[in-house]
Amino acid sequence: MREELENKISVYGSRGEIEEAEKLLVKVHISGNEYDDRLKIQQKVVPFTKASILYDGNTVWNKEKILKDIRRVVKNGMEKMSDYLYEFLHLSCGSIAHYNKQGWICTYPTIQRLRAFFKNNEFGKRVLDDIPSWKSDAKVIVMEIEKELFLTKII
Repeated sequence: MREELENKISVYGSRGEIEEAEKLLVKVHISGNEYDDRLKIQQKVVPFTKASILYDGNTVWNKEKILKDIRRVVKNGMEKMSDYLYEFLHLSCGSIAHYNKQGWICTYPTIQRLRAFFKNNEFGKRVLDDIPSWKSDAKVIVMEIEKELFLTKII
C-alpha cells in the first residue's frame, strides 16, 4: 500500500486479526478514491476478518453480517438485534444512540417502527438519502436493508 494511503486506513483487533486484515488489504488496490476504496474493502477484506477496518476514521461495514442481523430481527423481533447492527444504525443511519441498544429498541420496538425509521430517520430524512455519498459501503447496505424490510411480508 502506498504510504500516503496507509494513513487513511486503520485496523483494530487482536494482533492476529490485524495481521490477517493487513495481508488482505495488501491484495486490494487502494486508489485514494474513498467511494471506490470503501466498496473494495467491504467486498474483499471485511467478510474475511474479525478485525475492524476504518477508512479515514470511519468504519467499513460488513454487509453480510448486517443483513444476517436484519433478517434475524425481521423473523424474531427487535430484541434479537445484535450489537453490531445497533452500532450501524446509530453511527450510519441518522439516529442518536438512545443511551444504549436497549434504549434504541425501546424507541423502535417493532418491525413497523423500524420500517418507519428507514423512511424517516431522526433527522427527518430517508436513511438512504441521509448517508453521505462517500460512505458507499453503508449506502449499499441500506439499499439491501430496504429490500428486506419493504419487499418481504412480515407477520
